[in-house]
Amino acid sequence: MKKNVIFIICVKSQHEYLHNKHGGFKYFEYSLNTWKYWCEKNNVELFVYDTPSNSEHVDHKPTWQRWFDVFNQLDNSKINYDKIAVVDGSTMIKWDAPNFFEHTPNGKLSCFRSLENLRWITEGVDGYNNFFGGFEFKLNNYIDCGFQVFDIKHKKFLTKLEKFYNEHYDEIMDLQNNKVKRGTDQPVYNYLLQIENVDVVTDIPPSFMLSHLTRFDWFSHNWQLNKDKTPFFIKYGYIWKYMYTISAADALKFLSTDFMPVKFIASDPGSGQPYKEQFDTQG
Repeated sequence: MKKNVIFIICVKSQHEYLHNKHGGFKYFEYSLNTWKYWCEKNNVELFVYDTPSNSEHVDHKPTWQRWFDVFNQLDNSKINYDKIAVVDGSTMIKWDAPNFFEHTPNGKLSCFRSLENLRWITEGVDGYNNFFGGFEFKLNNYIDCGFQVFDIKHKKFLTKLEKFYNEHYDEIMDLQNNKVKRGTDQPVYNYLLQIENVDVVTDIPPSFMLSHLTRFDWFSHNWQLNKDKTPFFIKYGYIWKYMYTISAADALKFLSTDFMPVKFIASDPGSGQPYKEQFDTQG
């Protein structure tokens, strides 16, 4: 019998900068515990993606490799899948979250519009436009790659994505690491979705992907009534996204109930390794 699958990205990079930035990826433990509980409760298969097919995680980042590996690894594990949700290991799902697979139609790509940083998104789209021959990109259809639900019909698109990536690797890396620096897979993925006319729906309620919790004041409560001090993110959200680790020293100096420190990286943190500032970008 076919089952819906959570394909969760939990690759622990050994790159020094990434390892430090993500606090040694200790949050994976808490994230996985929430997803294990939810999957058991909703009869969903949990697949932990921790070993990409290409062991070189710097030149071929897991954000790219996940799309090339998802169907192969599920097939090799002999999992009889129906719908597949590819989710970041930086997410936690609430214990009583409804089954979001019920909001995802067969044969279509279900995802969220990305609205967290419109300037970042616009700069990414504009930066890749010449690469895609001046394609008329519809900005209002830009999606977040960090949470997607699809079925076997989407395999054809991911195969094209992998072929495009391999054929244009040097150009993509130059845009990704040097010229544009607005994400890894996300700009290319979005362009190809529109070029290939992939059927995309955004019917999953936004409560299933809360990110930038400080920026959007999700840690607050209704202080005007002051009857219920439950934070908004618990009261109204179902999936919460971790952004990055704040060191104890920075937390003591800068963290408050209203603001969190964001470190500006002015030089290459990898001592000659690729990726530079885009380590601190969205996806």
